[in-house]
Amino acid sequence: MKVLLLSMGSRGDVQPFVALARGLLSAGHAPVVAGPRRFAGLAAPYEIPFAPLADEMLDLQDQIKGKGAGAAITAARSVKPMVRRVLDEETGLLDLSPDVIVYHPKALGGPYLAEKAGVPSMAGLLLPLYLPTAAFPSPILPVRLPPAVNRATWKVAAAVEAPYRSVVRSWRTEALGLGEGFRPAAELIAAGPVLHAWSPHLLPAPADWPAWAAPVGFWTLPAAAEWTPDPALAAFLEAGEPPVYAGFGSMVGRDPQGLAAAVVEGARHAGRRVIVATGWGGLDAGPSGPSGPSGPSGSSGTSGTSGDDVLVVKEAPHDWLLPRVAVALHHGGVGTVAAALRAGVPQVIRPFLGDQPFWAERLHGLGVAAPPLRGHQTGASVAAAVETALGLSGTAAAVAADLAAEDGVTAAVRRIEAHVAGS
Repeated sequence: MKVLLLSMGSRGDVQPFVALARGLLSAGHAPVVAGPRRFAGLAAPYEIPFAPLADEMLDLQDQIKGKGAGAAITAARSVKPMVRRVLDEETGLLDLSPDVIVYHPKALGGPYLAEKAGVPSMAGLLLPLYLPTAAFPSPILPVRLPPAVNRATWKVAAAVEAPYRSVVRSWRTEALGLGEGFRPAAELIAAGPVLHAWSPHLLPAPADWPAWAAPVGFWTLPAAAEWTPDPALAAFLEAGEPPVYAGFGSMVGRDPQGLAAAVVEGARHAGRRVIVATGWGGLDAGPSGPSGPSGPSGSSGTSGTSGDDVLVVKEAPHDWLLPRVAVALHHGGVGTVAAALRAGVPQVIRPFLGDQPFWAERLHGLGVAAPPLRGHQTGASVAAAVETALGLSGTAAAVAADLAAEDGVTAAVRRIEAHVAGS
């Protein structure tokens, strides 16, 4: 079975689809992952074919990060043409003659490519987005309202998609040659079936969801077999007790240097060493910090973030690193949430946007994370959160044991097979 896995967005949006492709390959199928070209390296170690798509929008995000609302508003004017160019590139994926398409909603064109090809499709959702429930509000709602209006809050997902609907509609007609019968992606996804790629131990299906919406489990991509830690990282971990890990992925705040300083000071107050992962810039250990995959901060970093008890890295595979730390302090992206849960490490969440506050509250409610950090942080506030999290190690280990019995990728592969067989 030829399976086209189509995703757009950040690394956190693409990597789970590579994990799913790996499972499909093991099951004897022929997957192809299509996504932003900068992420082709995610698939290469697993010998998974990768179809590169334009990543202009990611370049744009890189250019405007940290430059304020004015830059974002100016940049927004060029987004629609970029969306059309990506959709036109997606049109070429039909040459792969897939038997089924599994798509991330951010790719926008997934269900219409399937319509053109006359094959079944399924949305792969890393968080609840399109199926309303009275049990909890939409995770991407920026404010919290009374529970009585939970179901109404789910309209926000369709509103997020709406600005690009005219572009998608015209592309569907002009590039795919499809006539009447356009339905918004939100409506198509809500009609199901969908693959909800998170663990029911984190968020079980509410009672008012259909059976086909039950979460299958996380789609986990292990570190490539040839990956080895930088010697500085390995030495740092071996030099003392497990440190605090702090990393915010692709998030960028107003004061990344100040946040890095607060994190380091907080870890020190809690009596812990710290690994600072700079990622896309959410944490900044200073202009003289190291370059490359990892390296110690040494004595020349920003004041307050240097010393033998601090290591600055760009990134490292979470499934390798997080089992070796005492606390994971991060932004609450579901990919990092999943990795920390599987590692059995307690968490501190400093959410930035989107679904991150939702997961932060959920983790705190499960007893595996301290109360979420909000806004400006100080060394004292970070230290208090780290100390609270250290007391949750037992609960975190118990949840990890439950997750060890799950295989979200295999469950998703079976759902895909069943959907194709029944179509």
